[in-house]
Amino acid sequence: MTQQVKRIDPYWHTHPMIPTGVAIGAILALIGYLKDKPVLFVAGLVIAGLAILFAARPVMSAVLGSLGLAGGLLSLVVVPNLSTAGMSLGLKLVAALMFAVVFMVLWDAIVLVLAALYNLYSHTLGLSGVRLDLETAEDAAAE
Repeated sequence: MTQQVKRIDPYWHTHPMIPTGVAIGAILALIGYLKDKPVLFVAGLVIAGLAILFAARPVMSAVLGSLGLAGGLLSLVVVPNLSTAGMSLGLKLVAALMFAVVFMVLWDAIVLVLAALYNLYSHTLGLSGVRLDLETAEDAAAE
């Protein structure tokens, strides 16, 4: 039995203010960066990050956050490089946690954009989507 994936839906909330929040946060972060205002820069990043997290399904964020935490612990605590060798264990753990949050938000945004592009190309433009060949339990038992 062949199935075609018509639409990918990783979105938790689809309110129109979510992309607006991402845009406003990105603009604030850019202004803060260009004007050398770190508080405005961080506030913009937090606004954009929260909007992205609000748009993505929680299970996707949890999986990506777990991967980010594993990568952060591995690269900062288990096998530290020269720049983190002098840090205390507490600072390394905080850095690994910050890495996990940034990794989670960044990959949530990437997955959301990829899903939107896939949906645009497959549904709106009518291009052929991904095909899955599935077999029923009876077919598997017959073999």
